[in-house]
This record gives sequence, C-alpha cells and structure tokens, in this order.
Amino acid sequence: MGFFSPWFLGGLLAVGLPVWLHLLKRHKTDPKPFPSLMFFEHREQSSVMHRRLDYLLLFALRMLMLILLALLFAEPYFRVKSAKELGQKIVVVAVDNSASMRASAGASGTRLDQAKSQALSFVGTIPQGQKSQVIALSSQVQALTQQVTDQGELKAAVSSVPQTDGRGSFGELSRFLRTLNESTKTPLEVHFYSDLQKTGMPPGFADLRLDPDTTIQFHAVGGDAPNWTVENVVAPRQVFDPKKVRIQATIAGYNSPAAKKNATLVLNGKTLQSKTVDIPANGRGQVEFLGLDASYGFNKCEVRIDAADALAADDHYYFSVERADPKKVLFVDDGRRPIAQTYFRAALEAAADAPFTLEVQRPESAASANLTNYAVVVLNDLATLPNGFNDSLTRYVMGGGSVFIALGPASAQLPRVPVDDDAIEATRYADRTGDRFLVVGDIDTGHPALKSVERFDDVKFYQAVHVTPTKSRVLAKLGDQTPLVLERQIGEGKVFVFTSTFDNNSNDLPRHAYWVPFVQQTVAYLGGGGAEQPVNVTTGTYVELRTGDSQSAAAEVMDPDGHRALTLEEATKARTFPLDREGFYEVKTANGRHSLMAVHTDRRESDFTVIPKETLDLWGATGGTATEGPGPNGQQGDEQRKPWNLAPYLLIGLVVVSLVESVVANKYLRPPGAVDGKHEAARRVETTV
Repeated sequence: MGFFSPWFLGGLLAVGLPVWLHLLKRHKTDPKPFPSLMFFEHREQSSVMHRRLDYLLLFALRMLMLILLALLFAEPYFRVKSAKELGQKIVVVAVDNSASMRASAGASGTRLDQAKSQALSFVGTIPQGQKSQVIALSSQVQALTQQVTDQGELKAAVSSVPQTDGRGSFGELSRFLRTLNESTKTPLEVHFYSDLQKTGMPPGFADLRLDPDTTIQFHAVGGDAPNWTVENVVAPRQVFDPKKVRIQATIAGYNSPAAKKNATLVLNGKTLQSKTVDIPANGRGQVEFLGLDASYGFNKCEVRIDAADALAADDHYYFSVERADPKKVLFVDDGRRPIAQTYFRAALEAAADAPFTLEVQRPESAASANLTNYAVVVLNDLATLPNGFNDSLTRYVMGGGSVFIALGPASAQLPRVPVDDDAIEATRYADRTGDRFLVVGDIDTGHPALKSVERFDDVKFYQAVHVTPTKSRVLAKLGDQTPLVLERQIGEGKVFVFTSTFDNNSNDLPRHAYWVPFVQQTVAYLGGGGAEQPVNVTTGTYVELRTGDSQSAAAEVMDPDGHRALTLEEATKARTFPLDREGFYEVKTANGRHSLMAVHTDRRESDFTVIPKETLDLWGATGGTATEGPGPNGQQGDEQRKPWNLAPYLLIGLVVVSLVESVVANKYLRPPGAVDGKHEAARRVETTV
C-alpha cells in the first residue's frame, strides 16, 4: 500500500479536535423553584465528574470523519498485479484473405491455402487453456471467433477463412489490435499470415502503431513475383452513337520484364476486337478500341489480356455501358422570351454525342403531358401555372423526377416558387444610382452542378428575384446576399432554382464560357436522379439506394450470381449497399433508376512487392518484438504493477459517515426545551385531564 500525497496524513493531528470538544463542556442544570436558600451552605462543586467523555457514538463518528478526510487527501492506493505479471495473454491468429491471396503458390495451391495451412499447424501448438482468437483481414477485420480455448473451434475458423476480392489494409489490423488490447487489458501475441504486400501499408506509419503489450510475428507466404494486369479502362457510361465510342485500356506490369500482350475487348461474352500492346519492364502500355456495337439497355463489357501469370483474377477488367437514346428534357415556356430557349438548347446540345434532347411546350399543353417520359422539366420564367400543373409537378418530383426553374420578371409576380414552395419576396435590380450590376459573392463549387463554373467570374447580373430559402439549400449568392441558386430535396426527386433568367437581358451569363457547363452539369445532375453514381467501381464501394426519407418505394440489388442481395426489410429501409465482390450488380434505387454496376478488385492488389524487413521491424517495435519465422514471440520486460486508487471508496465512506453523524448529533445535542410534536401533544392531554 502507498500514498500519492503522503504529506496530507498530517491532517490526522486534527483527530484531537473531537476529544477537546467532548471534554470542554460546562455543567448546566435546570433551575427549580425553592422558597428560600438561607439554610443552604455555599460551597464549590467538583468538576471532575464533568470531564468524562459523553456521547461515545457521536465522538467515534467525528473521529472517523477526520481520519477518512485525511486519508482521502493522502490518496492511498494498492498495487495490483497486471495480466502480464500474472502470465496471461491472448493469442491472435490473423489470416490475410485479400484479393492478392488468390495468386498461385505452386503445388500448395493459392497463397491463401498456404497461409491457412501454416496457421493450422500453429494452432495445433497452442497450449490447452490458452485464450486465442482467429481473425481474417482484407479491407476490414472480420473476427471469426471470440477469445476461446477450444483448439477444434480455432482450427475450424482457420479452415473457414473465405477468399475475398477486397484490398488488404494493415492499418485496419493495427487498429483492431489496439482496440482489443484496450478492451481486454491483456497482452496480445499476434501471428500474421500474409503475403505482406507493400501496397497494404497505410499512408501514415503512425496508423501501424501497436500497444506496448502487443507483440507481432509475421509469417510471409508467396513473395515478389512478376504480374501483369488490366489496370484501368476508360469508357463512356452511356452510348448514343456506337460508331463514336472510344475505349482506352491501360495494361501494367509489376516486377515484370518487357513483354507483348494481347488485349481483347469482350461485349456480353462475345469477342469484338483484339490488339497487341507493348509493355516495358515494370511499366505500362495503352491500347485503344474504336466503336462498340452495344445493344439497347445495359451491356456487360470486359477487357482481357493473355497474361499467364500467378494472379489470373486481375487479367480482366469489367465495365458496363448503357446503350440508350438521348433523354428528353421538357422546356416549358410561354413564348414571350424565345431567346432563352435558344440559349438553353445550344448549351444542352453542345456535346458531340449529347445525352439529352430538348422538347418545348406551352404551359397549357405541358399540364396534360405525361411527365414521367422526361428526365427533367424546365420552367422558364412563368407568370402563372395552369390549374393542377403544380400538383402534377409535385407528384412527378416525389416519384424521383427533377424540375429546373428559372425566375424572372414574370415569375416575380407569383407569391411562392412553384413546387419548391419558398416565398418570393421581391425583385432586386442593379441601376445607375447604385451598383450597375451584381456579381456572385459566394458559391458552392463542390456541388456537381457548379464544379466547373469558376465562381461565375466576370458574370454580371442586372436582375434577380429574391427568394426566402426556408425550405431550400442555397448553393450560390450574389454580392448583396440575394440567393442565386437553390436546391431542395422533395421525396426522391429534386427542385433546382435559378433566380435569374436564361436570356441575356437579366444577366450576361449565356455569353460566358460558364454557361455551357452550368446547363449541361445541372441537367445531368437532375436527369441522373442526383449526383451521378459511377458504374465502374472497385470492391468496397457503397452504392446509394435512396436519398430521401421515404420508405414506401423498395430498392433492389442483384449480386453477380443473380441472387437478390437485400431482404424485404432492407429493400425498404437500407440507404446504401456495399459492393464487396467482383462482377456485375444490377441495382434499382428507390427512385426507380436502374443501373448495371461493374465491380473489379483494387489494382493495388496486383503489385506483389513485399514490405522491406526494416519496415516490418519498425512496425513490430511499436509494440513488442517483430520477427519473421515459425518461432514464438518473446515477452516484453516486466511491467510495473498498476495502482488501484482507494480515493473513490474513501469519499463514499466519508459521505455515509457524515450523514450518520448528522443524525446522531441531532439526537444527542437537541436543546433541553425542545420536545417533538408527539410528546408535546401527550403532555397537553395529561395536563387537561
């Protein structure tokens, strides 16, 4: 036992205070009426009998309070043996099951088979009664057992380690070990079976840090080996004219000599083109395919090479292409400003293979049109809306449609913005008496619709409609804080509001280079059901299934085997879904959008370069000792015993004793004339009788 602050034990001298208080008292008697004192003899009364200790319980409680108070400030503690001093530890068997472990390891099968074989041999040497745990590592750590002592359960867990398509992340392993050490307060002996790829290292070495009670031993399988892979494919997401399609593939070699490889373009299982590509030693080569005779709808595409190397899983690269006709955009205009329609059409169809076509209608005919046939509905400065048109637009947006609204002098007469329902307050003009024009003061250039507009530099705005954004999010403001671009999510759809016009009367935006990307990106953002999700992704990517809070519409995901990947509950509630396998996923989001997601392994898994031994030693040195080989790890030096502070318990005891002392003191030290209500009432009754 020890004390953190032993000098406070001097407070025990205050224990004499209760003794002094209980001895220092005066003799007091209640006066009694007597006729005369003339026959009484005057003498001194002895005080010896009044120097005895009275109220012993109260005296003991006060003594105890002072003792506890002094001990509390002195902070006594006991030293408790740590788990390490008691010889306790947890053995962790970690098996790398990332995509690179698919590589061939000769007669022993794949690298994963070799790692599992070595891990099984080690598990057989673990002593009976030793707590152990089996985990698998790829992009995340998967605990296959709890801390158990059954060797049979451990061996079954090692044998069941699945092969994954994920990327190995050694930072995740260290993070898991730190969490396990902190939660169990027990030293860890870790045996890691992996090909120890250098690409599995985290960006910062600090992420590999281990706790001092953790020792790690590395068991390497495989090693450096030449490997070629289809590193990347650049292809359009949608095809409108098959003859204009250009597909570019990059073939990379790792730890490899110079070679020639045949690259083949495959469409829905059918070979279309083959070309030869020269790959320099440890370098890259590119090949280009022209034209893609894709059928309407979603097409499964692939670029293959005849690599004949250890890892066949990366000799192909999946990507998906959708063949479709350009989507329709409904431009609702009352015909008073035809120049706005001209500018908008020119920007929308400026691309060589434009994904959208513009259809113009008057408000009266648009009110009776089937809006679900259009990807986006554009309202161009409308003064009034026909009866029921606002309701049909709202239903269209709730179901996943999008509306792009331009406000001008005509729409300023409306009390509220159509569909968006924000209040229209006034119209702001720039004139010669004040600022001759307004400029953009603040803009969210990270938004998909505004990422290439360069803050609308040098664009002059002469008129803008002031909208109070109670329900919308402001994406851009003018210099006088008038909202310029607003967005609101309604159900599964969106409303996009531009508080100026599309012509060159209220602003000169159509005369600037920002006009074309602004129109194209906004329509693509709205027509794609929000921020366009990529369809060619790596494993571990999450696909967004719904953007609103509506749970009435169900999403659907078909995995590469053609099975439904969502339960009925997940289909109505899940917002995202992880794409953790290589292949093609058919996805239908809650807003009704269909897509074919092509998923491939992270190409960093194709580089078999091993972590240098010096780096492994540094990694192990952050905890215990890092070694490479079949032998067991040594333990660290003895750790100091952990102190067990008694202060919290002393504080609780002091509070309890203080409460008891108050009760006892109230009983003993009550003034003589004080009588409780019950006895006073009894006395009055006796007097009356």
